[in-house]
Amino acid sequence: MKIKLNGIEFDVTAVEGDLREAILGDPIVARAVWRDVYAWDGRAQEGQPTGPVTKAGAIPLANGISFYVPKGAQLEKNESASKTSGERFLKALGVKSSIDVLKAMARLLGLPQKVLPKAFDPLKPVASFTLKMHVEHSVLRLRNASRNLQAYVLVPGQVGFHHEITEIVDRAGHEALMAEKPELKTLTPMFLVPAQSKANREMRATALMAQTRELAAQAQGKTAEELPEALRMRIGRNQAELRMLAQSATQARAAQPGRPAARPVPRATA
Repeated sequence: MKIKLNGIEFDVTAVEGDLREAILGDPIVARAVWRDVYAWDGRAQEGQPTGPVTKAGAIPLANGISFYVPKGAQLEKNESASKTSGERFLKALGVKSSIDVLKAMARLLGLPQKVLPKAFDPLKPVASFTLKMHVEHSVLRLRNASRNLQAYVLVPGQVGFHHEITEIVDRAGHEALMAEKPELKTLTPMFLVPAQSKANREMRATALMAQTRELAAQAQGKTAEELPEALRMRIGRNQAELRMLAQSATQARAAQPGRPAARPVPRATA
């Protein structure tokens, strides 16, 4: 597929596995992948978000952008080349910073948000804890070969939550709760991120189908019992997200019979 940013057309393609993991492991990107979002004080019986929230109290799930240029067989980041690539990209679009590009991408892809799950509420009377959020992203390459421009866009697809207890304020109550609800010890609820536009659906599906082919190659020749649990879970999550995107596309077509969905063209501002 193709998209336009400030009149410049980019080919959009999936990013291969090793490079995708290298980009997601970049410390700058990692802060958006896994972060603290909420702290509960069991003694004061008060909680507060530890990062940005909307007026409705939801956590925004922002898209991301990276100008990662790898070097060597281990795909280590070439800091100098990455900086140069980013500067050239921004200059070509006529914008001052990556924030301007992300604003344009938000108009194209949407800006989803997630309210905190209620699943951890039973812990509130007995413990202080921190909620951590993990976001799984589709990673897409934007490339304009004629201008030698390239960037990577990260689009949220799934979000999960994990808790870390910082203090048990009622030990007897906590023990009773764990006996009643032992699943709380390892609870990690996952949620699919709804697609808010045609471009969002297409970009995520492009990345997920490529990743699914990679996972299928890893699973080839193995029975379900022989597959590592992490691989089985990853395959299942990919399939669930692809089904959700397909259903979203079907609903969008049904809502506008006979009318092809228009692709918005964003205008990043300087």
